[in-house]
Amino acid sequence: MFVSNLSVEKWVGNKNEGYLIENPSFSQVEEAIGELDGKTKTLVTLGDDEAYMSIGGGNSGKYIVTATLDNESFYTLLHQPKYDIKTSISSKNKITVLHFYNELKKQRDNLDTHNDKVIFVSPKFSKSNDTEELVVGGQAGNYPVKMCVDLLECLLAAITFAESGQLEPSLTWKEDESLVMV
Repeated sequence: MFVSNLSVEKWVGNKNEGYLIENPSFSQVEEAIGELDGKTKTLVTLGDDEAYMSIGGGNSGKYIVTATLDNESFYTLLHQPKYDIKTSISSKNKITVLHFYNELKKQRDNLDTHNDKVIFVSPKFSKSNDTEELVVGGQAGNYPVKMCVDLLECLLAAITFAESGQLEPSLTWKEDESLVMV
């Protein structure tokens, strides 16, 4: 696994009493993200010395996901509301996020699984200027709706990053141009 540490913020009043997990497992990453509530747990960061992914929010089932692979270029995950998992009748597998990720990887590598197919439909992004208030890192902020992703998108991005240190290519990422060096 690529990720060497996982930090979790835990706010008690105005004090962060968070913790660090070294060499986390996929289940620890998934659990930490699942515990984000936008109140006391508002930010999870996973990475190594140079590359990291930060996931914040959790209130209203919405999350903000940002990442850098080199600490110079920063990317934000954009909400992609059109995806589906089609499971054949013969498949008795419970579909977990890790199962979803593995099926997506097989599909990407053109391996025929004969069971589950992950289908992504071209995203239709909101052109409105609507915002949603999320608490990230203990601070409330208004974020564009297109940046507020659901839990499945968030976990898929996190598992891909945790395993490979890369951004999940089936999701849509936008480079933060305000931080681009000239």
